[in-house]
Amino acid sequence: MHNRHVGPLRLLRALPQPDGSSHAVIVHPPGGLVGGDTLDLELAVGEGARVLCTTPGAQKWYRAERAGAQARTRLQVATQACLEWLPQPTLVFDAALADQQLAIDLAPGAEMIGWECLVLGRAAMGERFQQGELRQRLSIRQDGQLLWDEQAVASAGDRLFESPLGWGGRIATCTVWACAPAAALEAVLLAWRDRLETVQADETARKARLQAGATRPSAGLLAARLLADDAWPLMQWAEQLWALARPHLKPGLGSPPRIWAT
Repeated sequence: MHNRHVGPLRLLRALPQPDGSSHAVIVHPPGGLVGGDTLDLELAVGEGARVLCTTPGAQKWYRAERAGAQARTRLQVATQACLEWLPQPTLVFDAALADQQLAIDLAPGAEMIGWECLVLGRAAMGERFQQGELRQRLSIRQDGQLLWDEQAVASAGDRLFESPLGWGGRIATCTVWACAPAAALEAVLLAWRDRLETVQADETARKARLQAGATRPSAGLLAARLLADDAWPLMQWAEQLWALARPHLKPGLGSPPRIWAT
């Protein structure tokens, strides 16, 4: 209906689909955050709406000398609405001071698929995350009830990144989740586990040291965690989980966004 923005964030395009859903592409033209930056994003999906939201490129956390940067995202999904939150990976440069928060509020009857991928350092350049600090939080609520609350606060070199209970020495992690009626998620959980078992047996996964698993922490929430040494195949595996979950959510979800093919 209308499109206006304040500051660098903007809605590049909202593409209506033949089934009545919409693909929204959110752009941050600077491409990254430096010390002292604050980036706030609020997305509200109205009752009965179906929206797929993505980004054209990776978000970057640049080196910070003193002050850190902060990104806060809040997603609200109304009753009988469905949101697919599928941003490109977030890259944390060496010596970055990153504080990233994602809060999701779902109304009764709302459904969602989403992912968050985080990459430490620029592996292609031989850069590792050796200095700096990472603060990250992901919370999911439905009808006011807390379904998932994950927080990490760690400096570079913290044992979290080497521990098998944390990153296991990998440089990239991706969390994929689905919120839907319990009956639908039971089938998705089986499909996810079968796919992850198959994927981890292939040569690409072994080279990337993929480690992955899926769980159902509550009746209305399904979550998978993937760890690897290469962000590119990691996102391909996350897309496979997304594709397996889509048919079990509200009908009418269309094709993948065209911007992914550019």
